[in-house]
Amino acid sequence: MRPLQAADAFQLVVLTNDPLVAAGVSFLRQPFTLADAQALIAMPQEQKGCFASVRAGRDGPMIGCAGALSRNAIDIEIGFWLGVPYHGKRYGAEMAGAMLERLREVFPERRIVAECPRENSASWRLLRKLGFAPSDDPATRRGARLLAFEAAEVVD
Repeated sequence: MRPLQAADAFQLVVLTNDPLVAAGVSFLRQPFTLADAQALIAMPQEQKGCFASVRAGRDGPMIGCAGALSRNAIDIEIGFWLGVPYHGKRYGAEMAGAMLERLREVFPERRIVAECPRENSASWRLLRKLGFAPSDDPATRRGARLLAFEAAEVVD
């Protein structure tokens, strides 16, 4: 993983506009435009969050994206998505787990949350496996449920 860069914008648009990917990522607009990609890439400068590209190999194509959004003074939201050809190959678990570990290290005082559409069963299972549990707090996106990280360690 490496922070998103301006050169990643086009690949990010292609990856994110796949209908099977878009259906599971509740915090991104659809269609996801080049301007949306540029705004996501610029998030660190506005201190709203940070996303990284996930690549197949050191210089390979972008296969996914993972990062975090600052929701408020307490909560930081993890987000991730993966290109359809890479679903079911443990890339999602690896990138989400790495991002979770990094967030816990950098923001030990913050609560890490995720919003997941109920119908996105693969991401729901992955979040539960990583130690997230449904929260009583409301989600901000329609059709999503808020989960909060609770585990002291990742569950296998």
